Amino acid sequence: MSALTFAVLVDGENASQVQYASMLEEVEKYGTVAIKWVYADWTAREQVSWQDILHETASSPKQQFHYGKDAADHALVMDAIELISNNQRINAICIVSSDGGFYSLAQRIREKGLHVMAIGKENTPDRFRKACHNFVFTKNLSDPVTRLSHQDLNALLVDSYLRCVQSNEPVYLGDMGNMLKMFDSSFDPRNYGFLSLKKLIKDKAELFDIVDEKIDQCFIAMRTSNKKASGTTVQGVIRKLDSKREFGFISSNQGDYHFSFIEVKGSTALLKEGKTVWFKVPDIDSKKDLASGQCPSAKNIVLNKQQVA
Repeated sequence: MSALTFAVLVDGENASQVQYASMLEEVEKYGTVAIKWVYADWTAREQVSWQDILHETASSPKQQFHYGKDAADHALVMDAIELISNNQRINAICIVSSDGGFYSLAQRIREKGLHVMAIGKENTPDRFRKACHNFVFTKNLSDPVTRLSHQDLNALLVDSYLRCVQSNEPVYLGDMGNMLKMFDSSFDPRNYGFLSLKKLIKDKAELFDIVDEKIDQCFIAMRTSNKKASGTTVQGVIRKLDSKREFGFISSNQGDYHFSFIEVKGSTALLKEGKTVWFKVPDIDSKKDLASGQCPSAKNIVLNKQQVA
């Protein structure tokens, strides 16, 4: 199949603005999003909560007064038919709604030879779900991308890597670069003093290993350490936590450290941002890494100092 270019059409009176960013991320796993239109009566007070997320995602609000029942739905359907008939660039439509009434639109899109995707709740009628090539339940959406500042480069790189990785296989650096751009369209290795993403990654040797490098391609993997958890006990505070991808970052007086959940002693359910933890770091390597502005790994993480081995 050729590359998919999506128009995302959102029933704003049926979908949740809380999950909208996650919905766009889900669609971008399958192709490029060219159009983001959200339909509602934006004069209604209950729609005001959409305002911020529409700005953040550069989505276009489509106004439809409540002239009759399902007026916004009808506007969405008419625009969809016009898109699939006249816009040669669009070859995929994603309908965001749990309303079974959109099943006939999904069927029409399939009949025109375009890819049809939808995102909705589990109670979405079967007729709509079965009319789609791909239907995604909102319960399976990942947490929305955290818009990380440039000062949080290590977290941005790790988060991008973990969203690319599949079955613990190495990640193609080009895919990671695309993911970084999805997170932040202004991302540029030159912002950090490097001419290329490869050079930036090589400078982050405490985070990543280059596992396969050729002139035209490069694959990377998260670095694993075989060092024993001996050395200095450090106290810090969890500043970022991603429970789904099982990694986090700790701030301390000595600098920043990253960690994997496998290094946590006890229940990871007790971990939360702002929580004080204690952990071990190798004496020599940690001092060297911190002095050069790196972000070494934390080992044997505990929530009670007396548990530090």
